[in-house]
Amino acid sequence: MREEEIIVSVDAMGGDNAPFSAIKACGLVSPEEKLRLILVGNRDAIGNHENFDNHPYVEILNTEKYIGMEDKVNLQMIKSKDNSMCRTVLLHKEGRAHYALSAGNTAAFVSYAISELGLIENIERPAISILLPNMKGTFTVFADAGANANAKPFHILQAAQMNSIFASTVFGVKDPSVSLLNIGSEATKGDELRKAAFPLLEKGGINFKGNIEGQELFSGKTDVVIADGFTGNVVLKVTEGMTRSFKTMLFREIRRSLLGKACGFLLRGSFRNFAKKIDYAEYGGGILLGVNGIVVISHGRSSPRALYSAIKFGKKVVMSDLLGNLKKFAEKK
Repeated sequence: MREEEIIVSVDAMGGDNAPFSAIKACGLVSPEEKLRLILVGNRDAIGNHENFDNHPYVEILNTEKYIGMEDKVNLQMIKSKDNSMCRTVLLHKEGRAHYALSAGNTAAFVSYAISELGLIENIERPAISILLPNMKGTFTVFADAGANANAKPFHILQAAQMNSIFASTVFGVKDPSVSLLNIGSEATKGDELRKAAFPLLEKGGINFKGNIEGQELFSGKTDVVIADGFTGNVVLKVTEGMTRSFKTMLFREIRRSLLGKACGFLLRGSFRNFAKKIDYAEYGGGILLGVNGIVVISHGRSSPRALYSAIKFGKKVVMSDLLGNLKKFAEKK
């Protein structure tokens, strides 16, 4: 895709730190990046944090209502379109934005994306793909992080195929290796879902390397790791909790002695960089594959820097024509 101005619609009211994080993230964008941002949210709340008079590439679309992080998804919510999250998706649907981004309620954002954009023809279920840091200093594509909790074997296959295309198209990984998260490496291991999915993956036209166990998830052994949405979301939450717990325990031990405090002070920059590297939220955003559009999902506690990374990630996805490649793949089904 040629270099051109990319437009992103951002749900300014989504996330634990809304609208602060979204606003400050937009402030980090420079004119040279050829991005135009539409901040969707309460104009007064946005204006209290930032004056965008010197940022002509930032536009505010006033919307009074928003979806809270703890709001439960139901039919009434999905029918209600007069909120910042839904209008963020609608801007993309109407062609006024190349992609939509939110750090808000993930279940609601996924629901709006499916209901408004629909699924790519021949794709049965979407999958949330995220980037997990690995021991090689790069990242591993991991899916599904929670879009389809009641997956069937064919859904596992399609998720693997879409994420193989994702890794190769967006990140240039040649013939990405794909593994199935399981309780053992043998083909006969696992529950009925994984046993049934294994032979489909073997014949799925991807570089399938078999099962991978949980302790190898961050090893960098494989480019793509696939799980059903229920398992994937559990892994995601455990990873998040483990990261926070590890940082808390590490800094508690450092502060136990004068020597520890002195060393901690000298190494504070290294600790800060390490903390960012092991925190998947700092890698920007995940992406909802399978819907007929580009939908970037950021973590609710994303910092302005993480949301800025998500904005750049979305541009990278658009420029790679991932959606076009996914549609070509689906047409062959």
